Amino acid sequence: MDKFLDDLFAKRGSVREGALSSIVDGLNFNYRRQFAGKNFATLLYRCLNSFKKGSSKEIVLASRALGFLSITVGCGDNAHELYKESLPLISQALKSRTESLLLSVIDCLAIATFIGANDFEETEASMQIIWHFINLKPGDNVVVSKQSASVLSAAISAWSLLLTTVDGWNLNHNYWQGAIPYFLDLLEVDDQCVCMVAGEAIALICEMGFLEKFAGNPTSDEIGSNEKGKNIKDRDYSIQELQEIVSNHAKRVSRQNSLQSAATKTVNGWSNFSQNVLEALEDGRFHEASLKIGKHRLQLHSLSQVLQVNFIKRFLGRGFVPHMLENEFLHDVFNFTPRKQESGAELYSSEREEAVVHLFVPETRQLDGEDDFGRVQRPQRSAFRKAKTQLLNKQRMLKGEELRAYDD
Repeated sequence: MDKFLDDLFAKRGSVREGALSSIVDGLNFNYRRQFAGKNFATLLYRCLNSFKKGSSKEIVLASRALGFLSITVGCGDNAHELYKESLPLISQALKSRTESLLLSVIDCLAIATFIGANDFEETEASMQIIWHFINLKPGDNVVVSKQSASVLSAAISAWSLLLTTVDGWNLNHNYWQGAIPYFLDLLEVDDQCVCMVAGEAIALICEMGFLEKFAGNPTSDEIGSNEKGKNIKDRDYSIQELQEIVSNHAKRVSRQNSLQSAATKTVNGWSNFSQNVLEALEDGRFHEASLKIGKHRLQLHSLSQVLQVNFIKRFLGRGFVPHMLENEFLHDVFNFTPRKQESGAELYSSEREEAVVHLFVPETRQLDGEDDFGRVQRPQRSAFRKAKTQLLNKQRMLKGEELRAYDD
């Protein structure tokens, strides 16, 4: 791997591309925490250099390398530096019209923010970048063209991933008004992947329960109608109405695809959609699911967790299982313990008495000249950042249990 680091400084773009490709494979198929930590600065700033001076192919590879680097180092100062330094270049790269580049950069933005954003404001800033990209209009100083179905579905999936990490109370309704009508419109398009991610986004909003922040319409000139001529942006919907709309649409598309082979359905994503989202929409609550990882099973307690796992699984590809078995950041996010942890102090992070997260924090050795406060705060800052998504997942699981109790 050290040779590939040296090749990142080469003048020839083809040499840098080869090095980036090898680094991407190395970080993907194996959990290389020590290598990533030791060479973090070199990897980060050479990838950023590729964004500035490289070809489209080199930017694709650099953006994937940044995503794998972020997942490998996990929450902390390094991941936050990666997020802050890459955000301006990613925003610029989104003006490209090359589909492969856009797909890779969108994933990079989602992963870098999911792991590296320190607070709600940083996460919402990335969500706004994605939303602006989805809704480009004349006058935005770019060539406005219709996004391909694959790019549109990737952007909505990335937006939904980041939405799983925020508390609905903090969302600015001025930013997201009209989101529900927009996603409802997308349910009528011909592409199944776009329909699926739009349905998932609506289901996620229903799970969050802050419909008023996504409903309505910010400007009159954006009012539109569906194919039947019925204006769907002039009214607000209840959670139950949205669930019924998406559920009925998913059933209809599933029936239309009933003659397809099982392999084709899996590629299109509708088998997963029917299993994970459709049941939640029909019953108004999420049924606990599990995913086999090696010899272990990951328990999923909310739709938010399902969307997070699906996104990370798609991004990592064949590297998903190795990372899930070894990556401590992913263990923290999903409360997944594939092997016995060593004894140590536990950190309890909670919001309300009902939501309590037990997060393992290894004991740290005091450094010379370091006071007790600095020794304790250093691991805790990183631990709290790691727990932010886990807390929201826990709260949404508890919300589902509360709804189930009322139904009973």
